[in-house]
Amino acid sequence: MIAKHQRRLSRIGAAAIVILLLWLSAAQSVRAERWRDLTATVFHNYGRDQGLPHPVPTALAQDRDGFIWIGTQGGLARWDGYRFHSYKTNPAVPGSLPDDWIQTLHVDRAGRLWIGGGAGGLARYDAARDRFVAIAIGRGQGRFHIGALADDGRGGLWVGSDQGLYHLDSAKGSLRFQPVAIAGAQIRALLRDRRGTLWVGTTTGLAYRTAGSAAFATIPLAKGSAGVSALFEDATGRIWVGTRRRGLFMTDRVEKALQPVGTGPALSTASISTISAGGGDEIWAGMRGNGIAVIRGSTGQVRLIRHDRTVANSLAHNDVWALLRDTAGSLWVGSTGGLSYHPRRPGLISTILASPEQAGGLTGTDPIALLSTRDGRLWLGYLDGGVDLIDPVRGRLASLRPGRELPPDVVFAMAEGTDGSIYIGTRRGLYRTGRSGQGTRLLRVAGRDPHAGVTALTFDAGILWIGGEDTGLLGLEAASGKLVFGPGDRAKLADGGITSIRRGHGHDLWVGTRNGLYRIDVKTRAVEHLAPDARDRAALPGRYVVALLIDRQGRLWVGTFGGGLGVMTGRSADGRPRFRRFGLAEGLPHLNVDSLQIDGSGTIWAGTDDGLARIDPVSLAVRAVRQADGSALIDYFAGGGATTDAGEALFGAKGGVTIVRPGPLPRWTLQPPLVVTDLRVGGVSVPIACFNRRASIGPLTLTPDSNSLAVEFAALDFTEPERNRYAYKLDGFDKGWTETDASRRLAMYTNLPPGDYVLRLRGSNRAGVWTERQLTLPVRVMPAWYQRLWFQLAVAVLAVLAIMAIVGWRTRYLRGRQADLERQIAERTADLRAANGRLGHLAMTDPLTGCANRRHFMARAEELIAIAQREGTPISLAILDLDEFKHINDRHGHPGGDAILARTGQTLVEQASPTDLAGRIGGEEFALLMPGTGLAEARRRAERLREAIGGNRVELDGERIAVTTSMGVAKLGRSDDFGRLYARADAALYAAKDAGRNRVEMVPPAE
Repeated sequence: MIAKHQRRLSRIGAAAIVILLLWLSAAQSVRAERWRDLTATVFHNYGRDQGLPHPVPTALAQDRDGFIWIGTQGGLARWDGYRFHSYKTNPAVPGSLPDDWIQTLHVDRAGRLWIGGGAGGLARYDAARDRFVAIAIGRGQGRFHIGALADDGRGGLWVGSDQGLYHLDSAKGSLRFQPVAIAGAQIRALLRDRRGTLWVGTTTGLAYRTAGSAAFATIPLAKGSAGVSALFEDATGRIWVGTRRRGLFMTDRVEKALQPVGTGPALSTASISTISAGGGDEIWAGMRGNGIAVIRGSTGQVRLIRHDRTVANSLAHNDVWALLRDTAGSLWVGSTGGLSYHPRRPGLISTILASPEQAGGLTGTDPIALLSTRDGRLWLGYLDGGVDLIDPVRGRLASLRPGRELPPDVVFAMAEGTDGSIYIGTRRGLYRTGRSGQGTRLLRVAGRDPHAGVTALTFDAGILWIGGEDTGLLGLEAASGKLVFGPGDRAKLADGGITSIRRGHGHDLWVGTRNGLYRIDVKTRAVEHLAPDARDRAALPGRYVVALLIDRQGRLWVGTFGGGLGVMTGRSADGRPRFRRFGLAEGLPHLNVDSLQIDGSGTIWAGTDDGLARIDPVSLAVRAVRQADGSALIDYFAGGGATTDAGEALFGAKGGVTIVRPGPLPRWTLQPPLVVTDLRVGGVSVPIACFNRRASIGPLTLTPDSNSLAVEFAALDFTEPERNRYAYKLDGFDKGWTETDASRRLAMYTNLPPGDYVLRLRGSNRAGVWTERQLTLPVRVMPAWYQRLWFQLAVAVLAVLAIMAIVGWRTRYLRGRQADLERQIAERTADLRAANGRLGHLAMTDPLTGCANRRHFMARAEELIAIAQREGTPISLAILDLDEFKHINDRHGHPGGDAILARTGQTLVEQASPTDLAGRIGGEEFALLMPGTGLAEARRRAERLREAIGGNRVELDGERIAVTTSMGVAKLGRSDDFGRLYARADAALYAAKDAGRNRVEMVPPAE
């Protein structure tokens, strides 16, 4: 009885363990499903503009050196991370590519690249001579269609063609036809699995032959299938079978029966063109016309990756031809739209891209306000107005649309009340809605204009703290509507523009403004102002405070515009707050810190104007997070962040939302292959393959007539190749290493003295980790006839002048050859600089008006003011705002408003002097900074500008429309900085508005 009872308990315990494991597995699956249908798979896309010989890649392969080979419908290309080296058919050149239409590429076990053409048959790339060798194949024909290639396991090759299956014995060079059980079928897919079984996919069926067998067996296909088009073996040994018009299947390991994968129409009727391993246990199946199906091997769940015409870095096209997973784990996709590259990422960071084409996705493009509620849902407020309610698993649940439930203007902030209601701060007032977005209404607060802008909100202990755009801070008891911090209290804040609010410890309430940081004791109403001090490195890092955070150690973190990041470390003996600063030197990607969040592991994350930064809470080490780490978005919004109940840090950015899951961010330790990508001796190209092998090679000989050497090289880390570092050194000539970046990865030498040298090349991955293996190229420079000993002895009696003349002529000749090489480099560098210049101009200019955009204006204005203060010269600022601009928009729509804005910007630029800085800093708000201009002259220039703008006439809807402007002018005082100058000019602008508009008002300088 006891033994029986023990067995029963043992069974119960085992069952309980199984149930617990299943529950944990389900919980893990639920966590993994969060954001699954919202996040995007981000690609880098390449096409003809980037150097592809044809915009439709049809085949992909990676050779043993690490190069990516791309077969297209118009030639073959080799990619080294920086440029495509193309090969095209040219009957006049022996050894050229036999056929421009590439059907398949295959790298065999010996590292040889084989090319199957659409009409040109089979060819092998002879790397040693950089040419192609055509292989005669077929019954009575020299060339025809090759559909698939596979190793035979013995150094030979299986060749699938439109005339059947062939076997190539590479050692003997012989070729024989191999009958298959499916007679007369065209072969489209081949696979030799790890057990030695050969799988053959044809236009009419699927056959296989086990190792050691001479006969093929067949497996029936689904009714209506047009044959097998793709075969793949996964890491577990399962065979995946892609068909035409009947989707994707897996083979049963025992009975070899086909089991369908996926039940939806996206897969069940798809034509599968290619199959590859993805990340983790994922399988990627490329489809003709329907994108990519990603199947999770452990669960069978299917998600689709499709082209989105509204997203530049989505899949290039839905018509997929080829897939490749490279040795680094990254995915390459060839489609009708070009070559797409998805780098391997650690999975810690993902992106929700704003796309109107995504069902259940974001309705706006720029989420500026984020709120994670206690029920696990996410609220997103947009720059263009409106709010979305998002469930991490189910997607968008509801929307509050601009112009309907909410005003058509910016949503700055949101907060959740005790009862689950949501408070929404907009530029046109404070709104309240239900926990599911129902019953939205304008919230009126005593003593406050209901339509005044609300830029910051936080809810704490029943108190709603409201930060105004220009109206200061209020504390509202939500239950009773009573003000606990009112107009009399807010007068203690010198700046009415509230940017952020964060409850601290005890009675502390921290308030960020455009003019520093304030600590408010909510019990005594005492206010402490913290301001930056350029002479004190331990003071607040910047004046314009935009982000606040209290970490798990109770420390206050402050993000500023222009001053970077600071963490409060305590107070000095005299009570002054002390900060530790973080800037570019400490690893921040930008000094504008827009948002601060803490993830579930306690790690601090900062969103900036140039990407994310990760701050270790213990060591305080800062690490910039780049696109290759998964951060596809880089320009984040001020205050746009939240932390979810799952510990995820979320950041709103231009174009979408970045999701950072808690956990360590692995260091990038890839050791990329280091290869020579181009080699020229005396200006003549030399095949590079032998220099990329580990085997020892003889010296590269430079004769007197070709005494110049140019070696281009690359580390094949494709994830962010522009961040790779390079170095080279010529032993026997250079004293040390010459380090360079990716734009100058060329080792060039001319006119070397006779002797033996060794050229050493080094490269790094994107994280700057140098590869352990160096490339070494032995170089031998042969002496000229006049450099040999016997000749030197024979001509010792000759005149020194004759020798000098010969050497001089020779030197000029070689320098001319060097100049040719340097000219080529200069032309490439000039093109790159010109492209960078155009990108820089676009980044600094408002495209509608031609003026500087707000970010560039603010940054440049700080520099000009600093110069004026240093040199003691006057500088004045004029801020102008178009009068009644909303009426123009209401009557003529946004095209009409845009026409007025464009004409105003043109007038502003025309009126500005060469030293002035003209910018558009808001919707219809412009600014003109006038260095060297006093207040009186600034007033006169402002009047001329006002009259010029008032004299403009714009044809809109058959009418000639005029617009007037109000302007405020201020001069920089001795104690001013840009923030104070801007505030005084802005106050003068409002005075002009209040005085009737279409006028200029000015304020004297603050002394």
